[in-house]
This record gives sequence, C-alpha cells and structure tokens, in this order.
Amino acid sequence: MVFNKMGVLDEAVSMKLITNGEKKLVFLPMHHVGRKGFYEDAKHKIDSLIQDGYIIYYENVNMPAGIDSLVKDTLYRKSRKITGVDLSTMKANQGYIDTVNGTFMGLKAGFITKYKLVNQGKGMLPLKDSLHVKNVDANFPQLIVACEKKFGPVELTNYDYDTKFGENYKSKKNEDLFNYFIVSFRNKLITDSILNSSQKKIAMIYGSLHFDGILENLTAADKNYKQVNSF
Repeated sequence: MVFNKMGVLDEAVSMKLITNGEKKLVFLPMHHVGRKGFYEDAKHKIDSLIQDGYIIYYENVNMPAGIDSLVKDTLYRKSRKITGVDLSTMKANQGYIDTVNGTFMGLKAGFITKYKLVNQGKGMLPLKDSLHVKNVDANFPQLIVACEKKFGPVELTNYDYDTKFGENYKSKKNEDLFNYFIVSFRNKLITDSILNSSQKKIAMIYGSLHFDGILENLTAADKNYKQVNSF
C-alpha cells in the first residue's frame, strides 16, 4: 500500500542523523496524515531534542498576511496547476483529512476509518516557543516566483479560472516543475539556513522526500557532512 511506504501507518518516528563533526542535524521524517501514536511519539522526541539544546526547523508553506485577495487567488490557482492539488482548500480545512466527509485531499478514502488516521496535530510542536522553534520554508509568492523564473510563466486558462476551489480538478503535471515546487527549491532554502546558522544542533521536521536532497546539498557545500548511525 502506497501509504505504508510513505510512513503514514508508522507508530513511531525513525530519526536520521547528519553531522560534519561540528554541527549535529537530526531529521524527523514527517507526514501530514498518520496514526495518533506517531504524532505522540514525535512530540515526545521533539520535546527531548529541545531539552537537549536543539533548534527545531519545521515546514509550513504559507500565504503571507496582507496579500491582496486577487493576488492570493492567482497564487493558489497557479499552485493548483503545478501540483494538481487544491492547496487553498486544505488550508481552509486545516488538514488533509476531512473526517466529516471521509475524504483525503478531496477524494473519498475508506482507509481513513480503517486505520484511524488523523491530521498532523498542531500540538506536536511548541509553536509559541519562538526561541527553539522556527518555520524555515518558502511561502507561496516565493515558490511561484522561483518556478516562473526557472520554467517560465504558469499560464492560467479558462478551465483554471472556471474550476472553483474544492471542485474536481484535472491537470497534466510537468514533473520537473512539480518537483521543483514541492521539493528542490524548498530544499535549497532549508540547506542555506542550516549552512548560515551559528546553531550547532538543529532538528528538521519535514516530509521524508526532503531528506536526500538536503543531504546532497549539504555535502556539496561541505564534504564533511555525512549521514551517521549515531553522534
């Protein structure tokens, strides 16, 4: 089952370790949907890492406050065209799973009840602890600007405008553009933040797809970085 491969059915977080001999980096592969026990285990490990002096980096592609509603609408439509996913609706629903309607990302999904899956809880991270917890990620304007700079304008058609958010949407994805939007560009921002930080202990809470790219970027900048079994 694809969700098992993604780690959605895991009961615990398997941490990955990276170091260059000076900085210690802990990667906790995360997914936005999973079992309650998984997020309880993640919270326990995150709390322990903070007590051990780690700064937490976490992912959150957001829409900055104060953006004009028409600009916001365009950004969400371009994001939907790139990814095929209605990100605006997920933000509104505060999660990927709609337990009321039994859907996952807008699609009917019986496995939600079968495996008792839940959305990633907000309580997993102590977000009010700004000294130890930091959102290190791109926002929607940054992503769209970067994608259009690299691949050219994302042209919206009548279909893109006529299909309302929340409705069934079909789009042929450009895989290179999709991967740049979802993974590659964000990996560069994360890596740059690590390399430029004076912090010696950093824990990263990101989707598992980010790990290989972040490690590759780090080793390209400093050949001493490597994955290890323990510090």
